[in-house]
Amino acid sequence: MTAPFDSAATNYDSDFTQTPLARALRAIVWKRLDSLFPPGARVLELACGTGEDARHLAERGVHVLATDQSEKMLEVAKSKCAGLPVEFARLDMSNWELVNSNLSRFDGAFSNFGGLNSITNYQLLSSNLQSLIRPGGKLLFVIMGRHCAWEILWHLLHGDTATAFRRWRHGGALARVGEATMTVHYPSTTELRRAFAPHFRLVRVLPLGNFLPPSYLEPLTRRRWFPFQVFTRLDRQLPWPLWADHTIYEFVRE
Repeated sequence: MTAPFDSAATNYDSDFTQTPLARALRAIVWKRLDSLFPPGARVLELACGTGEDARHLAERGVHVLATDQSEKMLEVAKSKCAGLPVEFARLDMSNWELVNSNLSRFDGAFSNFGGLNSITNYQLLSSNLQSLIRPGGKLLFVIMGRHCAWEILWHLLHGDTATAFRRWRHGGALARVGEATMTVHYPSTTELRRAFAPHFRLVRVLPLGNFLPPSYLEPLTRRRWFPFQVFTRLDRQLPWPLWADHTIYEFVRE
């Protein structure tokens, strides 16, 4: 079965992971991941992509079960994480079938850069995770939110009202991923808090990319006049408001 991200796997790292924009945003996420998962912890990664986050954690001594729906993404991730304490399994979160995986309890789970924006039933996700995460375990999800100031202002300035407010559209919005098209959903903080209760309690919400733009505007950050370093520092230091491209959600298992 072909997954939407299969066609993007080959060029994903060169197009996104290796760009200064992605590195700056990922560094903020890694700071939070490192605070939640010490060496020796065992964590589940959802929508691992090309394995950049799994490799980072594994190099610190964290044991990772990295999962993704895309076989092509998993192939890239496996080569990147060779020799590190990372296991891999294919996971389609729409039916929650983990293939060839060890499903003992985890110290936590995480998903970076909008991997969870492809699903609609967050209560099902919570129910599945509550049986896998030990009491006191942590979740960290980086999810695209409904209110992205960069996206709204950029597209309004270019006369594209439909794209400016696409995240508010009922039923999600279509997005191009490589050669495929998929529906992206944008849950609110209230929706996520309710969906994960009572198994998980929301303990921290942080913006990711208030000042730095969405990845599709990455060429803009290479302009000589763009204040990249200033915006990077502001994104690291200001925990508000929640008008970023992504939002970091941290939960604890009750």
